[in-house]
Amino acid sequence: MPTGGPPPTDSQAHTLVDALWAHATPDCGIEHIRARTIPDGIGIVLFIRATRTDIAQAKARRLVVDVLVSGGAGAHGYSITLHH
Repeated sequence: MPTGGPPPTDSQAHTLVDALWAHATPDCGIEHIRARTIPDGIGIVLFIRATRTDIAQAKARRLVVDVLVSGGAGAHGYSITLHH
């Protein structure tokens, strides 16, 4: 969710996808990433290869936090709201 300012653009959603791919390692198990703007920010869906749902959720959380903490392009000015 944006922490202030105007709503995100489609370009920002694409930049966020690029940032997620840039931070993903083979251990993340990422197969696909989808992102789109929504009224409250940018919604992302991660398709993750894992043996259990809780493992997939932990991998998703770790990747998204790593991207936001990096402060790089696509990550500045956002916070996380996780939905299961």
